[in-house]
Amino acid sequence: MLHEIGLIFFASCFIVYFLLLYNNLRRRKKPNKFHVFRLIYINWVQTRVDDNSSLAGVQALRNFIMANSTFVSALFILLGILVGFYNATFFDNMSFFGLSFITVGLVQITLNLLVIVFCLFNFILSIRYTARLSILITGKPHEYAIGKVKGIEVTTKTLLSAQNHWMLGVRSLFYLIATLIWFVSPILLIVATIAVTFYLLALHDIV
Repeated sequence: MLHEIGLIFFASCFIVYFLLLYNNLRRRKKPNKFHVFRLIYINWVQTRVDDNSSLAGVQALRNFIMANSTFVSALFILLGILVGFYNATFFDNMSFFGLSFITVGLVQITLNLLVIVFCLFNFILSIRYTARLSILITGKPHEYAIGKVKGIEVTTKTLLSAQNHWMLGVRSLFYLIATLIWFVSPILLIVATIAVTFYLLALHDIV
C-alpha cells in the first residue's frame, strides 16, 4: 500500500507546487522576485537591440542553448536506459491498487517517463524560443510593427517564454530525482518529494 500512497502523495505535491508557481508568476498585486526578473529581461532585450554590436547577446544565447542541449542529451540517455531495462528482473512485479495487469514496476517506469518527457518538452521549447530570439535581436525588431503587434514586444515575449520553459524544465528535474528514488523505496519517494517541494517553495519560488 505504500507504493500507492507514495504515488498519490507525489502527484499531489507536483500539481500543487506548479499551481502555486503559476499563481506566483501571474500575481500582479504583490511584488516578488519574478517581477524583478521580468524587468531585467525586458531591459536586456532593449539593451541588445540598441547596441550596435549584438555579439555579446548572441554569445549569451548560445551558452543558454548549450546548457539546455546538455539537459536534453542527458534526459534522452536516461529515457533510453529506463526503456531498455523495463523487462529487467529487479523491477517490482507486485500488483498496483490490486490490479493484476498493472504492476508497481510498470507504474514506476511510466511516472519516470512522464516526468522526463515533461522536462524534455520544456527544454526543447526553451531552445526553440532562444534560437528564434537570437535572430530577432539581430533583425532590428524596433523598426517593425503590424497594428498593435510591435517587433520589440514580440522579441521580449520570446525571451520571457524561453526563460519560463527553462525554469519549468529545471524545477521538474528536482521531481525527477524523487521518482528515480522510488525504485529504491516508496518511503524514500515520499521523503524526497517532501524535501524537493519544501526546498523549491521555501527557498526559491514562493517565500
